[in-house]
Amino acid sequence: MTIFFALVAMSVEPYAASDEQPSLSKAQVFRPSFDKCVDGSEGVTLTLNNCIGAEYDFQDKRLNDAYQRLRKGLSGSAKTALRDEERAWIASRDKSCTPDPDGGTSAMLDANQCQLNKTAARAAELEKRATH
Repeated sequence: MTIFFALVAMSVEPYAASDEQPSLSKAQVFRPSFDKCVDGSEGVTLTLNNCIGAEYDFQDKRLNDAYQRLRKGLSGSAKTALRDEERAWIASRDKSCTPDPDGGTSAMLDANQCQLNKTAARAAELEKRATH
């Protein structure tokens, strides 16, 4: 049950725990269907991971769409710089969201939520850049 409450707290304010993560409001990050899924999960780890997985798929597509829109407006060298920036971001996200090998299922849940948080924040960042 502790995991459930921690996940709900993260979905309400996904970046409060870390100074290095961007501060975005919940409305800028997750869809209402994610909150509904988490609320209905009753703290069951498999269900929570399914909620995270579905939202991650949406946010990853959102990120990729924003990346492509941003890329279309750039010149050759700027496209290369964006590609390199994105590759570095992916490596950083993956490194910072690596689960503790001794943490059990809660560590995997935390790692999946970390991936979701960072992917949604990056999607919002690229969307903002693509509109300017």
